[in-house]
Amino acid sequence: MARLPKLAVFDLDYTLWPFWVDTHVDPPFHKSSDGTVRDRRGQDVRLYPEVPEVLKRLQSLGVPGAAASRTSEIEGANQLLELFDLIRCYLHSYPEWNESSNSKSRVRDICKGRNWALRSSLEESPFEA
Repeated sequence: MARLPKLAVFDLDYTLWPFWVDTHVDPPFHKSSDGTVRDRRGQDVRLYPEVPEVLKRLQSLGVPGAAASRTSEIEGANQLLELFDLIRCYLHSYPEWNESSNSKSRVRDICKGRNWALRSSLEESPFEA
């Protein structure tokens, strides 16, 4: 069997979904009774079609996932992760992935917990109200 990565990190915008969450759609988002996710204006919001299967496959192989994004629309991005039921696929999510100069430190920080919510900075505690 081929060696698997210890962690798969995905960007959000134009990687999981075909738009920038802070400019192309209008939060807040909601899921209709038919399961379609829409923005405030009623515009359909979708993942790229392959995303659910790729994430499920990685999960079935035991490869933990993380999301990294530089979006300024953190609340909207978190809402979409939840509405698309992607929180079960992720250990952790970080905006501003490029802030730390030490990539090993970033990965180590991601692997410390099971919190998935995007935060506005790496210093902000995910457990404080």
